[in-house]
Amino acid sequence: MKMTDLKMNATENVEIASNIPFDPAGLQQTAIISDELRNILELCMRVVLIVTGFMGVITNIINIRVFVEQGVRNDSTGIGFVFLSVTDLLGCAMVIPSASCFVARFTENGPANYQICTAYATITIFIHTALNNMSTWTTVYISLMRCLCVLFPLKVKSIFTPTVTIIVIVLIIIIFSIAQTMYSGFTTLVWGFNPKYNTTVAYIKDSPMAQLVLHYHQIITNQTLPILALIIVTINTVLLTQKLIEVKKWRLKNSSDSAKDGKENSSNPSKNVLSAKDIEMIKFINTTTSIFLVCVLMGFIPGIAVTVFPDVSFTGLNRNFFLVSFLSRFMFNSINSSINFFFYIRVSSRFKSAFASSFNSCSKPS
Repeated sequence: MKMTDLKMNATENVEIASNIPFDPAGLQQTAIISDELRNILELCMRVVLIVTGFMGVITNIINIRVFVEQGVRNDSTGIGFVFLSVTDLLGCAMVIPSASCFVARFTENGPANYQICTAYATITIFIHTALNNMSTWTTVYISLMRCLCVLFPLKVKSIFTPTVTIIVIVLIIIIFSIAQTMYSGFTTLVWGFNPKYNTTVAYIKDSPMAQLVLHYHQIITNQTLPILALIIVTINTVLLTQKLIEVKKWRLKNSSDSAKDGKENSSNPSKNVLSAKDIEMIKFINTTTSIFLVCVLMGFIPGIAVTVFPDVSFTGLNRNFFLVSFLSRFMFNSINSSINFFFYIRVSSRFKSAFASSFNSCSKPS
């Protein structure tokens, strides 16, 4: 699994793998974030993770039901949105165990119990990371598919068939499952005595090979691919927005001319290319990708922190900042995966209609 995030995720979520001596007093005097502030921020963000995690599970179950109600068998976009909702649902579910571990801090011998809990919950963070990458590139595919279908409808609509979409989804699953499992294959969960807590705790132990995999995985999966995804989605969003503005301006002008001439000019190609359904789909896609762009940009906070500030690492002086920055990444991942439903139902009349139809049928007596 993408243990890259583990170490940075597990790393972030846990105080586990470190047997390196560390001076809490010195940390509080010189670190960017003190232990006290870290605990406050961590508690707040983990509460948000729990809330958005449960909310994401519920909203994405609704999303899946509504998309299926709309019919996805012959609709490539619908298939893409169903898979996106599935990955978002599972991704939200996977952050709940790790986020809930903070409760262990309030038990007897809390710090040690928290470390043990987060060590075991690391597997869910691995899965969450893989699912988040699948969600990211499914969003990229949907955005690219709709952009090309709008700009070149006669040339590419026959390319993005349901079969092609399923093949792309399978490839996304395979690629990111392999990427996430490579690192974990060189790591183990072990128990050892921790003098800081004066008890035996669980922690993640990795090998030199795992560190090598982590290095390249961080460069490729956590930096290069997200930047590429952002570029593609941004370009698609800008092009679709420009097309929407162009059509709106033409229709406004045509409406004004029609009022004067008593007839409507239907020769504009933009009108013929974009139906009302197309325009609504552009708004729908743009809303989804805009949320995606904001949350993915916030996901770069850990990378920026590691680059800009000194000793920001799992065992460095600013390890508290390291933990908080990676928690913020998971928090925005979870937010991105849990709020789409509210924008879907606001922007898409088709989604709203299918939602009403689906849940009204559930309430009717059999």
